[in-house]
Amino acid sequence: MLYHEELNAIIEQIKGRKALLEEELQSLPEGFLHIQKRGDREFYTVRDPKSGNRKKERRHGITRDPELVYSLIRKRYVLNALKIIEKDLRLLEAAFSKYTEFDENSVMGGFIAEHPHLKDAVLRNAGIDIEWSSNYHHAEGLFADDRTSIASDGTIMRSRGEIVVAEKLKQNNIPYRYEMELDHPNLPYIPDFVIKRPRDGKIFFWEHIGDVNDQDYMKRNARKFEVYEEYGIVPWDNLIITYDTINGGVNTPLIEAMIHAWLL
Repeated sequence: MLYHEELNAIIEQIKGRKALLEEELQSLPEGFLHIQKRGDREFYTVRDPKSGNRKKERRHGITRDPELVYSLIRKRYVLNALKIIEKDLRLLEAAFSKYTEFDENSVMGGFIAEHPHLKDAVLRNAGIDIEWSSNYHHAEGLFADDRTSIASDGTIMRSRGEIVVAEKLKQNNIPYRYEMELDHPNLPYIPDFVIKRPRDGKIFFWEHIGDVNDQDYMKRNARKFEVYEEYGIVPWDNLIITYDTINGGVNTPLIEAMIHAWLL
């Protein structure tokens, strides 16, 4: 499991947002907006704080300068947001420093190292859903003649790349369905893999693209991914995409990295 890495990723995202807000702050005007109500009307002044040789706070009207008013309102948001971010970062970094992973390997790593022959007992029922991975409607008629490779579980697949993906999922005890018909009657595509993430049951889709030198094939896949997005199948959320190398090989370390980043 990679909750620790996910927590770190959240911290880094917030730090990135903080950096953007700090950069924006430098572009915003000096002073602070003050609003006065007179009857049904509002009047705006800017308060310039004491600075340099100026010993007193200075105010001047900006009601007729809406761009400056809007910029100062934005400044108020940026300053308040930065205060909240500072607090959130302190809390998250404290949690990150104390967090401990609780998956089987983290908890029982020492035991497994001392008793490797008992590893299967430790990993027994470690999020594996065998019934789910075998109980589905397979798209049997979908270019069936193109399936020429056989995975270790007996599933007949189309390419060496798909075999590598399947074997790496199996090695990590991640259940999958191959070329499953989805419950979208108008979706004209069948994904290579539908995957159930063990730790939380979230469904992912995995497409492995083969002949990257075939421009027509690549254009068809680009269109496929556009259609997927219309149905909520989105890269960097629930869609994993990998490719053969330009010389027709399979980048196994990259496939393993995608599994560790998204599915463990």
